[in-house]
Amino acid sequence: MLRTSLVGGAMILALAACATTPPTPMTAAAQAKPPLGCVSDTATRLPVSPNECAGVGSTYTKKDLDQTGRVYPQDALRDLDPAIR
Repeated sequence: MLRTSLVGGAMILALAACATTPPTPMTAAAQAKPPLGCVSDTATRLPVSPNECAGVGSTYTKKDLDQTGRVYPQDALRDLDPAIR
């Protein structure tokens, strides 16, 4: 009786696993961009999946800072975001 129940349970689990559909993969554009206001990388370097927020705020690259033409980073950040004092 126990053997029959175990075999039946295993078959049900196997059939249920085959009946489920895999999740649809996200497009490359949706994977590359985090939602608005989300920061994908932080100084902790903890791994975060592309659809999760590592933090909230704004990020600026070296290229962004260089394009302002300012010598000091604090001046460049003030130009990029007036909320920074």
